[in-house]
Amino acid sequence: MIAISSFSLLFAAISVVSALTLVVMMMQESRHATQNNGMVAFRRHLDALSDDSRAHVRQQLQDHSDKKGRR
Repeated sequence: MIAISSFSLLFAAISVVSALTLVVMMMQESRHATQNNGMVAFRRHLDALSDDSRAHVRQQLQDHSDKKGRR
């Protein structure tokens, strides 16, 4: 009886660890997909703006990349 319960306990522990690992992996994947969707939406929004409106945003992005390059 003791051997059966230890085997069951081991199986249950492996199942719980596997389930938790799967949940963590799914959460990371969904967060990554959300970040990518955000970038796609941002680029779509930028494309919808006129050239005059985009000039200001392009200048800000250029200034930001210049700052990062200097560090």
